[in-house]
Amino acid sequence: MSAHARTMVAEPIRLRLLGWWSLTRDGHYIELGGREQRLTALLALRGPRPRVQLAGTLWPNTTEDRALASLRAAVLRTRRTAPGLLIVQRTIIGISPKATVDVHELDRNLRRVTDVGDRVGHLRRATLTVLECEELLPGWYDDWVLYERERLHQRRLRALEALASRALVCGEFAIALDVARAATEIEPLAETMRAVNIRARLDLGDRAGAIHEYDEYRRLLAHELGILPSAELFALVYHSPIRPRHEPTGPELARGRGLGNPPRGPARPPLTR
Repeated sequence: MSAHARTMVAEPIRLRLLGWWSLTRDGHYIELGGREQRLTALLALRGPRPRVQLAGTLWPNTTEDRALASLRAAVLRTRRTAPGLLIVQRTIIGISPKATVDVHELDRNLRRVTDVGDRVGHLRRATLTVLECEELLPGWYDDWVLYERERLHQRRLRALEALASRALVCGEFAIALDVARAATEIEPLAETMRAVNIRARLDLGDRAGAIHEYDEYRRLLAHELGILPSAELFALVYHSPIRPRHEPTGPELARGRGLGNPPRGPARPPLTR
């Protein structure tokens, strides 16, 4: 290996898969072809894999010999353009553990979500991390990408559910509402996060907002599945005791998340089930 190549290998390399594919070394963009991009993305998402498995996943519509030849060419070009990124053995190929991958960082943050405890500062930081997560490789429609994208969505949804429940316990109702909204965007039909949304609104003193959320969810279920929300959700909206209105605290106002009091008006009767 030349002195220049050794210097390049020593410099930090970063692979980005959230939002778009990007490979940089020491802040400078490294350009790879489409099949080299897919090779690095697959290895980053699934870890070291046998050559035959990689070839079959990346080139499923050709013969094994041609797929393996395409893999050899992609590996060669990647090693020439981004030395040190791949760990290549006789039968196994992987991404160097020295490379920084944004999906790996997100995985670590999602695992930490359940450990925030009652520390409100940690809760807010964990919430921002999960809420600001971008889509995995948008515009890529390979079968393995669709699978990994859905898997990440489900992991993020579980993290949001954990955060929302913890926020309610900590009395951070505005955070719980933000998280519930984000989870609903991922899985609109899931009742769990609708219940958190409604509970947070009730705890904030916003019964009108809770009723609106219930009505919206009821219409969506009727249109998509032809069913009604559960009796428990109905009871949560209409049979929960009225709580004092929540006045936004200083930190909430500073974050711009305090909810104003909804206009007063006559009580809205329950909907007929």
